[in-house]
Amino acid sequence: MIKPSVAVLTTGLMAFAVAAGQAADLSFATPEGLFRLETGGGDRQSLLSGGDRAFNALAWSSDGQRLAVVQNYGEVYRLEPGSSEPEQVFTSDCQRPPTLDLAWQSDGDLVILERCPASIAGGAGQVRLFLSNPAGALTPLEISPETLESDLFLAPDGSQVAYVTGQHIFVAALDGSRPRRLTQTPGIYGAAGSPLAWSPDGTRLAFYEGSYPFQRLNVVGADGGDRRVLTPADNFQIYRSRVLWSPDGRYIAFYQPFNPPFSNQEVIALVNVNTAETRVLTRPGFYDALSWAPNSQQLVLASGPQAGQQTVFRLDLVDQEFTALTDQPLQNVLESQWSPTGDWVAFTATPPDDPMGTQVLYQVRPDGTELTSLTSTDEYVYPFAWLPAPLTTENQGVTEAP
Repeated sequence: MIKPSVAVLTTGLMAFAVAAGQAADLSFATPEGLFRLETGGGDRQSLLSGGDRAFNALAWSSDGQRLAVVQNYGEVYRLEPGSSEPEQVFTSDCQRPPTLDLAWQSDGDLVILERCPASIAGGAGQVRLFLSNPAGALTPLEISPETLESDLFLAPDGSQVAYVTGQHIFVAALDGSRPRRLTQTPGIYGAAGSPLAWSPDGTRLAFYEGSYPFQRLNVVGADGGDRRVLTPADNFQIYRSRVLWSPDGRYIAFYQPFNPPFSNQEVIALVNVNTAETRVLTRPGFYDALSWAPNSQQLVLASGPQAGQQTVFRLDLVDQEFTALTDQPLQNVLESQWSPTGDWVAFTATPPDDPMGTQVLYQVRPDGTELTSLTSTDEYVYPFAWLPAPLTTENQGVTEAP
């Protein structure tokens, strides 16, 4: 049963360093502020106040010691261990509200990727990179070429960026070294927002090649070696510009169109990165909120006849069994995230009887038990993220997926 949790709201900035071995907590934003919630729906603690300042993104460092937050679309704040208040380290000068991505480097530097929309209709936008060090100093990074044919795509550890220019894929390290070209022949690699998707360990890139929507999924090493076509059919079509690497880097899950252009339904498909073996995991339908378990053996997805009637399921890849995680259809299941230890799934959705479209934060065990709403319908949750937890043999995915 979905039931409200009992949360104790405390005020003030908390000391949020994660002790070794501690289970991951949830962090989330509402119009009232940014909060941290103990695993299982315990006490709620305030990290930042909201008010008239919207939260747009948040990013924890891999050790869970630092937090970066985007507010009002163009402002970035850092929260350091033991600090008494956040420090503003970046303010955008874009003429229109930008989109900002954040990535932490291992030394505590924060990479800020800024996308400025075109100031006039039909004009060109601008993409820029900045580096904020632990002292708060901001340095512009001159990485990307004058002419970009794609977005910039940051590696998971914030050390490299990938992009398309001159009909080739390039990777540039953020240390100022010369960019390297990954592709040997010119091609269409950035059509319709096609992604350059980094593997979790940053050693490979998955990308689409071809004119939209006739695009084939490829993979290449970050050094330019071992390029392979994973979906070789000439008429292969793919619409959604998103691919999801499994945490162990062996598989890629993606939304594959079903019988295009005669149907707008999709299936969830899985391709083995090493063998290019592709298999369909679901029957045709409408899917959202796809996410991997830390052990790379399970997926969570939302499925339903339309966005207003979606059930959240867990799919076990070994036995091909589906387990319902919600006991009634929900509206607009936008995102799901597994906890780093794999013992919880969090997702946001609108309750079935809410005409306002409020995004409520839910938490559930992977077996479908302990389903709980962590926020109420008078709070709109966006964004949310689990705090990182130290890896153990239980959550590293030590057994192999099929």
